[in-house]
Amino acid sequence: MRRGQIAVLLFALVVSLLEGCTPPPTPVPSLTAEEARHTLDRWNPTYCKVVEFYGFHQPASAHTRLAYLLLSYPNLPGTKPLLAVAQFQLLTRPEGQQEWFLTSVVSHSAGISRRQGWDNLLIPVKHQP
Repeated sequence: MRRGQIAVLLFALVVSLLEGCTPPPTPVPSLTAEEARHTLDRWNPTYCKVVEFYGFHQPASAHTRLAYLLLSYPNLPGTKPLLAVAQFQLLTRPEGQQEWFLTSVVSHSAGISRRQGWDNLLIPVKHQP
């Protein structure tokens, strides 16, 4: 073997060893629209009923989902539905299991500078059978 071939072989061996030392990325558990809708509907059934689910937005973090939805008030049938944003966070439990949680439901329907809703929730998302 020539020197050039040995250097290339040595470089390839070092790169393959370094790649093998990094842990594989952990897959992010899925969060479906049905699971998000079910969680929102059961969280506070007297206040929150999802009329329409528009979809998810994933900000820069892979562990956050924002759900855009139209909510109605079941106890107040004459009120107008409001546009809201529900935030879901992927958290890691002490035993290492990752799980999605509903962490806030916020609306700006009273004006751009006035937020209404709940910012300090921690409701686990239940996977439907």
